[in-house]
Amino acid sequence: EFGPRGRSPIEKEMKLGPETFLRFGLSGAICCSAVHLALTPIDVVKTKMQTDRTKYPGIISTFQKVVAEGGLGNFFSGWAPTFIGFFTWGGFTYALTEFTRRYFTELGGESANLEVLTILASSGFAAFVGAFIIAPFEAVRIRSVAQPDYAQSALGAVQRMVKEEGLLSLFAAVPVFWAKEIPFGMAKFTVFDLSTEWMYEAFPVAKEDLQLSLLVSLIGGTLGGFAASVVSNPADATITEMKKTKSDVGPVEAAKNLIQDGGIGALFNGLGLRIFFYSLIVSLQFLVYDTVRFALGIGADDLKLYLDVLGGALREDGGPL
Repeated sequence: EFGPRGRSPIEKEMKLGPETFLRFGLSGAICCSAVHLALTPIDVVKTKMQTDRTKYPGIISTFQKVVAEGGLGNFFSGWAPTFIGFFTWGGFTYALTEFTRRYFTELGGESANLEVLTILASSGFAAFVGAFIIAPFEAVRIRSVAQPDYAQSALGAVQRMVKEEGLLSLFAAVPVFWAKEIPFGMAKFTVFDLSTEWMYEAFPVAKEDLQLSLLVSLIGGTLGGFAASVVSNPADATITEMKKTKSDVGPVEAAKNLIQDGGIGALFNGLGLRIFFYSLIVSLQFLVYDTVRFALGIGADDLKLYLDVLGGALREDGGPL
């Protein structure tokens, strides 16, 4: 092999400064908010199916009823909390995942045996903290979709919910978000990282080609989204059951209500649509994330320090370079 990696140097994570992590955050904010906003119609259909299974039994019929009830604009119900929430959440969680992954790697050493544990720990921790950010935005979005006449705007929905139910109602679903977002984030990042690593090993030319590199990100994101949607669906259905109307129902009671009404299968309401939705959304997120990251000047070589062992040995022995 020729070029800068022709002598198979050893790779080591570089220490990154605050400016780089800010660029990670901006990349995450853009990818999450833009993709979620673009796919809001699918999220609206999923939420309708989960909040009223009798009225909205199937995907096609739900699409048709949403149009009949409010026109095409009805597909973008709750777009404001979706965009603002995922801009904030994406910027925070992506930067925190990158930071904690490097921190845990330094603690445990750069051992291949610890790679999966490091990814799981960093993504799980970021999801744990991120749940406090996304929970209030999702509470407002679900209420806006489930009850279109609830308020004239997202701000109006927030004000009414706080007035009638208290400020803490916006965070009532945080424990369920932990049950949803932690396995979702762990599956998403772990499957993405392991699958893309395998693809780069199988097709090393992709490391040197931007278009192939982005294709790898797209495929890895699709696989990550598929896995994440399956493991997080029960919690997602429980959150929707909790926040569709004003109530004091907690997560355990909400899950019991779902099971009583429709059996264990009720916890997987909308799974087919979620698999399609999140496979699409996560693949696009990683595609946009890497595109923005590259545009901001953060490439693979900016994150790795390549140690030329052969060159170092020659220098020590006084040999030719």
